[in-house]
Amino acid sequence: MQDVKKPNNPVITDEKIDQKDVEDNSQIIDTFVKYCNDNKLQEAYNMLTNDCKELLYSTIDIFKQNYINQIFKTQKSYKLELWAQSNNYYTYRITYIEGNPLQTGGYSSSKNYIDYVTVVKNSSEFKLNINQFIKKENLNREKEDNNFEITVNSRTVYMNYETYNITIKNNTEKTVLLNDGKTTKNIYLLDNNDIKYTSLVNELATSILMINPKYTKTFNLKFNKTYNTNIKITNMKIDDIYLDKEKYDLNPNDENLEKTNIAIDL
Repeated sequence: MQDVKKPNNPVITDEKIDQKDVEDNSQIIDTFVKYCNDNKLQEAYNMLTNDCKELLYSTIDIFKQNYINQIFKTQKSYKLELWAQSNNYYTYRITYIEGNPLQTGGYSSSKNYIDYVTVVKNSSEFKLNINQFIKKENLNREKEDNNFEITVNSRTVYMNYETYNITIKNNTEKTVLLNDGKTTKNIYLLDNNDIKYTSLVNELATSILMINPKYTKTFNLKFNKTYNTNIKITNMKIDDIYLDKEKYDLNPNDENLEKTNIAIDL
């Protein structure tokens, strides 16, 4: 059973969506929940986008263990709220409800489970991203200066954070250090209002942030940014890059250590 209301006004924007999209989106989510309730794993798994499978559920067994078994131990009804809409991505806040809410009043039960599900419309095909995964975008933004060649390959958007896959080539003759572990504020995103979103660079090992001379390294950077279709990220900046790690290791508090910055438009 679902909430009888079919939402058509996004919570975080004023934009309305077409009534046919409302009907189509509600139907595909309803079908997915039915498959999950009925333990039709293959049918439910087939409804996921390729990106969702690749990033979160590479096999049907992982999908069963990490989604079905976590939420659908018992039959669930649900309630939908249209949270955001951007092009062909429709993100819904879905509350999986324990039991029949008409009998239990269970809309606010502590046993309920909240997820964000995104309906992805490509041509006439509808697929789903689940578990707060919104979308993956290929960017291929490049920047080069005397020290580095940097490419932002892609962006993966989740409800509560974004991850950027980047490739950096160190063109210098010294080992460079992108971050020394003392702060997370030197790597950040900037939006169209010049608001900063800091990286969670502290989650990475120092060895990842150290690039040897003439060496190329690819890695993921995670940023503390909540999904909002009203916000446009304009660039990524890395400040205070140490250009000689050997000198840094000898005296990390030396204020005269040579440093540089790099910014890349997104």
